[in-house]
Amino acid sequence: MEIGELFTSYIRVLALAALVIYGYAWTVRIIVRRSSRSVMVGLLFGLGGVLSMNDPLVVGPGLIYDARSILLVLSPIYAGPVGTVIAAMMMGIYRLSLGGIGATGVASVFLVPLIGYACTLIRRYRMRAGLGRSLLLGFATVSSFIGVAFLPWDIAEGIFLNSVAPIMLANILGVLLLADLLEREKQRIQIVRALENEASVDPLTKLPNRRVFQRAADRCAEAASSQGRPFSIIMLDIDHFKKINDTWGHHVGDTVLSKVADLIRQAVRKTDIAARYGGEEIVVLLPDTTEGDASTVAEKIRHAIEAEDLMVDNVSIRITVSIGVSGGSSEIVATMEAADRALYRAKTSGRNCVELANAA
Repeated sequence: MEIGELFTSYIRVLALAALVIYGYAWTVRIIVRRSSRSVMVGLLFGLGGVLSMNDPLVVGPGLIYDARSILLVLSPIYAGPVGTVIAAMMMGIYRLSLGGIGATGVASVFLVPLIGYACTLIRRYRMRAGLGRSLLLGFATVSSFIGVAFLPWDIAEGIFLNSVAPIMLANILGVLLLADLLEREKQRIQIVRALENEASVDPLTKLPNRRVFQRAADRCAEAASSQGRPFSIIMLDIDHFKKINDTWGHHVGDTVLSKVADLIRQAVRKTDIAARYGGEEIVVLLPDTTEGDASTVAEKIRHAIEAEDLMVDNVSIRITVSIGVSGGSSEIVATMEAADRALYRAKTSGRNCVELANAA
């Protein structure tokens, strides 16, 4: 194989790598659910391998070179087990359809990701991203040349010296390059998500903040107006919270607030949104829920908090909350004000109780 041919092939591999990285970045950014993301990345890697096999370099009789091994050896890390199986199946079926030394070609399709996965399990722990792991994975692509072993020695020797050795080096360099680009993109997405999380989550309670709640409430109000779908809002306040801060200190008050948030999170559905609204005030948005059903949830929350015996610095603290509940309407401001008035009545009625807006 001429150096010029290898260089030209490498340019095509780099172009394909750029497309794979772009697709990987789009997939990871758009798809949040891990299982769905694994399937999509597996399909992406499999498609990349198929496209590469469709434009190979012919090394010898029945022996071709493409970039599938680079994608396969990286798939256990970036596509996960399910995605790896999908990518290997796509490439294996396509390789078999190409003919030639089909059996050994298909065997290498499944052997490379298995060895790549094994390389990530050293001393019971996955190797950290970096040059060492990429080199190890690069050397794992050598297993893709299993087909050479089935050729007559006089042919295999010439192919190995003239073609296979430089292709092995090309594969190793390809893994180094693609792994570095994928890892950089993965880290960039993680940073973006961390920044988005900081902008939307209250650092103390780990609940969504007021901005997130407002966006979700606006969507519920719009659905109520256009589709007649009900929603409700629960607004609660920790009773005598100032006294807790004054007696035991603000660090204890923070612990109490965090624990209350945990209890609320456990009491509501995954579709409900509990958010810190300000100070010790927490609101819960319940989509597709009438005021009557919301009052049942509110009582569940109130009872769970009342029953909790919180130990802070060897001191037992009993916590109660006052709760106001309002059925939603197309006017979110009016709904919030109704819940706030119900909360005020709960506090002036002796605290540790639930008041409904429509009961006024």
